[in-house]
Amino acid sequence: MKKLFKLMMFNAPLRAEEGAEGADGGGSDKSADLAAQVAALSAQLEELKKAHSAPANPPSDADKLRAELEAKKQKEAAVARLQEAIKFNLGVADFVSANKDYLGKLAEGLVRTVNEKQFSDEERKAAATKKNLLEDFFSLQENMDAAPAELKPRILAFKALADDEKDKQAADFWDTLTLTVGQKKLKAQVEAAKRARAGHYEETNDLIKDYNAKVFAKASKYTGEKEQTK
Repeated sequence: MKKLFKLMMFNAPLRAEEGAEGADGGGSDKSADLAAQVAALSAQLEELKKAHSAPANPPSDADKLRAELEAKKQKEAAVARLQEAIKFNLGVADFVSANKDYLGKLAEGLVRTVNEKQFSDEERKAAATKKNLLEDFFSLQENMDAAPAELKPRILAFKALADDEKDKQAADFWDTLTLTVGQKKLKAQVEAAKRARAGHYEETNDLIKDYNAKVFAKASKYTGEKEQTK
């Protein structure tokens, strides 16, 4: 097509001259030449069309096998994504309930809101839930501070995304929330252990006392029985 365009542009001045000569009555031969040139250009155009529409070389057996393997890989990945989305949607309410002390106050309400909507597939529903929970969780500075240092660049990258991109990429950032929740839990456990060592958990002492009393009672009974057998 580019060749044809160049030929037409090259012959444009010629056609203009031929038209001028024909105006004064001496251009009949030139008109015939122009018609011949147009016919030649039309023939070239047809050749170019044929070359452009000619079928490519048939794929080799290796090409076919690679295409089949790639199609299988993509299908397996799609099935895995769907299974993961279904698993998440079924378990997210329990996850929020179990971690309500570490998530934002809106978490349970956000899950209910998503469940009340209609989605074309499970993946879109899971993405909407993850996006909402991520946005709510990291809107609190205390959670940003609690996040492991290596996660903070990714958290900031998620917050900088456009709204539709957050929907598309929420699954890729979900671990930033779960790992931060784990970090907050670990910190709470360490603080609880410190309080226990300082004697703040009276129930722990009561359990120890109860255990010692039972052991002592068993020991006394055994000693008394042994004395009676002598």
